[in-house]
Amino acid sequence: MTGHGDDGHGHSGGMSHHERVRAVYDDAAPAYDALLPDLRVEQPVDRAMIGAFCDEVLATSDHRVLDAGCGNGRMIQELRSRGVSPQGVDLSSGMIGQARRREPEIDFRVADLRHLPYADASFGGVIAWYSLIHYDYPELAEALTELARVTAPGGILLTGFQSGAGAREIVNAYGTSGTMTAWLHPPQELGSIAERSGWTTTATTLRAPVMEPYGQGFVLARRAG
Repeated sequence: MTGHGDDGHGHSGGMSHHERVRAVYDDAAPAYDALLPDLRVEQPVDRAMIGAFCDEVLATSDHRVLDAGCGNGRMIQELRSRGVSPQGVDLSSGMIGQARRREPEIDFRVADLRHLPYADASFGGVIAWYSLIHYDYPELAEALTELARVTAPGGILLTGFQSGAGAREIVNAYGTSGTMTAWLHPPQELGSIAERSGWTTTATTLRAPVMEPYGQGFVLARRAG
């Protein structure tokens, strides 16, 4: 569920918010894969944050990394090139299908980030790259707490998201007929939520918009304990 930009809110009859999110990404998976096959839209600051995350993971004893909300797996090659050992999980089975075709040797699973199918302390790091944007508080805290559970003490978190306040609604996300909600957070606010969810924040970063309407926020943190 690595929605870099096109997300909004809809009112499909009887579906919960996360069911709508799953349905939109399932429908959008082929178009998303064609539009965003890799990290070509990421800016130098974005890549620097990914590099810092991987460097910190490599400084720990566990180099396994969970790409949480991995979408079509476009982050996997970058993570591998930086020396960590990634796995992926996403809410959308359609996106996971794309990821498995892209990276057939990688362990990909389908799950909500609030209910992960991994044992405690399974990873040395977790990256949630624009995948927490579909969770508002308190669900955001639930997801961050679950990410902390599957990360070893001292392990590393990096999350990227749109900076701002409130919810936003974009219709026809990724060219589909679906809509879904995404929330914006100031980096320090998201860092504070992480602090209450089992993490110690080590950096909060904000970069100005380049090709998008919102500033982009990043939080780097370490698993407490």
